[in-house]
Amino acid sequence: MKPTNRIQMAWPKISTPKRQSFAACLLPGLGVCVGLSGCFGFLKPSPSIARYFVLTPVPAADAPANAPGTIAIGIGQVRLPSYLFNSSLAVRRGSNEIDYSQSALWAERLDSGVQRVLAANLATLLRTQHVHLSSWRSEDVSAEVYVVIEQFDVDAGGEGVLVAGWRILAAGGEKLLRSGESRSKRKGPEPDKDPSGAVATLSELLGDLGRQLAQALSEATPKQ
Repeated sequence: MKPTNRIQMAWPKISTPKRQSFAACLLPGLGVCVGLSGCFGFLKPSPSIARYFVLTPVPAADAPANAPGTIAIGIGQVRLPSYLFNSSLAVRRGSNEIDYSQSALWAERLDSGVQRVLAANLATLLRTQHVHLSSWRSEDVSAEVYVVIEQFDVDAGGEGVLVAGWRILAAGGEKLLRSGESRSKRKGPEPDKDPSGAVATLSELLGDLGRQLAQALSEATPKQ
């Protein structure tokens, strides 16, 4: 019996793909990302346009010639309504609506800024260098001033309003010398168009309050 011829089939060789390194796979993706960031640069966050403001005191020229000059006063921490705790300028849009400017921010805490400016205003209007803030010895002052603000803002049209109650106590805080309420309005630039002008309007309102307090202090404290 003749041996059977075996047919050997030539199977095609299947090549196994070579493993590529992680870096080789990552590089094309990085190239695409870099290209996209160049093409879509407009998606980058825009630079901040926020501006920071402080309140300013009355000019020295506003000091009256007949100011006491030697009176010593202490000014307690000014109390503000909660809506003024925001770091942005408050803009009144209606009787019960408050908006906060995204571009006009306070550079200091507003209650501290109001106290600082009131102290500077009284120092100027009373021609005195003896003004103490927040803490003092009773023997160092002739009177103590306390202010509670109810409203302090500008509306969209630029009209500023300040409503505040105040008390003047004798040194030591045991005797009430004077008390009253200040209501004043000032018309100025629209806060959306000129935030710096709106802050100036608020500073002028504090000047009005300072004049009222200076008058009351002059009348309530003994001449020295």
